Amino acid sequence: MRRFLLLAIFAVLFSVNETFAQFNVEKNKTATNEEQDIRFKETFKGMTVKTDYYNEARAKAERRNLRKQRNTVTMNFNLQGQMFAYNDAWGGENSTTVLGTYHFRHAFGKNKFAITTEADVRYGYNRARAEVTEVNADGEEVTVRKGIWFKNTDAFWVQTQPSLRVNERWAYTFTGRMDSRLSNTYASRVRQEKEHLQQSFLAPATVSASLGMTYSMKKLPLSITMSVFSASGTLVYSDALKKLYEERGADNYFGVEIDKHATFSGGSQIQLQFSKAWGKKQWISYWMNTVSYYGWITNVMKAPKIRAYERYLDQKAAWEAGGQQGDAPAGAPYAARLHPTVNSQHRITIKVSNLLSTNFYYQLVYDKAANTAVRTQSQWTVGMTYNWSNK
Repeated sequence: MRRFLLLAIFAVLFSVNETFAQFNVEKNKTATNEEQDIRFKETFKGMTVKTDYYNEARAKAERRNLRKQRNTVTMNFNLQGQMFAYNDAWGGENSTTVLGTYHFRHAFGKNKFAITTEADVRYGYNRARAEVTEVNADGEEVTVRKGIWFKNTDAFWVQTQPSLRVNERWAYTFTGRMDSRLSNTYASRVRQEKEHLQQSFLAPATVSASLGMTYSMKKLPLSITMSVFSASGTLVYSDALKKLYEERGADNYFGVEIDKHATFSGGSQIQLQFSKAWGKKQWISYWMNTVSYYGWITNVMKAPKIRAYERYLDQKAAWEAGGQQGDAPAGAPYAARLHPTVNSQHRITIKVSNLLSTNFYYQLVYDKAANTAVRTQSQWTVGMTYNWSNK
């Protein structure tokens, strides 16, 4: 019985995970060896202890670097001017021209998703002499030549284009764009009164929204966006301009019915974009943006109304040419056939130094609703340029 009791005591002792030995490091003169508290704790071999902590400065730097990798921002400011002055003996016409341009581009990319936002503004004035009629001190009308400032350039556009990449060349793309001008446009240099107003801010403004696919070429920085389904609208938010066109007897202005402020159509759109710089310091660059839209969906849906309005115009022209009083044809609601529109912009920049450059700009516009002819403009200027980029 005593033998089994000893075995049980040993089993209990060895079943304990930790053994302790207690001791006091201070010298205890009064304590005996049996009274000193000595304790040892068992350690586990192979265990590693890792200490990790949060560094706020490092975390901010990592987020900043990540944002810089995903975001690319570029801005270009350009101011050009020229002045010609002659005395009477030399002859010639004195003139002054000032032109300012601004271009902004922001690109964000994460995995297969990307979004690009661009804005472009061009605004310029020139001063030249013109003959005007004034009333002198005696109350007589006299013709004099004087220098008059006249706006010769005014245009801006904003575009955003989110896309989802399918592979290296193709991506699903949505494009939203708006084109307009910043201030009033008048008939001519000597006709800048209220009754001579031709265009104004958001009058007109062209807006479009397109859904399609973009193809990016491999060897050229050229992208082609093809949107089978696209919606385009013309906005005219100027009561003063609307009233002037009503007084002129027009049944529409910029393709919008005279009693409305906006019109929308459906069709297809194609856009070509190119941007490339050459040289070690990118001393020469070429940029191009061409957009073409055709509202074929609206033409198909409104075909009967369009034919009725065109027949009315033919009958009215024949009546005005030789018809008798009372034979005027019955009117028809305005419904014009939509024609393809083109807006093509090109810019070549040659850098002379970091702040001095020469620029060539060319634009071609065809919009039959605004003007039946093809309109073009070109500018060659030298001036100050400032470029900024976050990379």
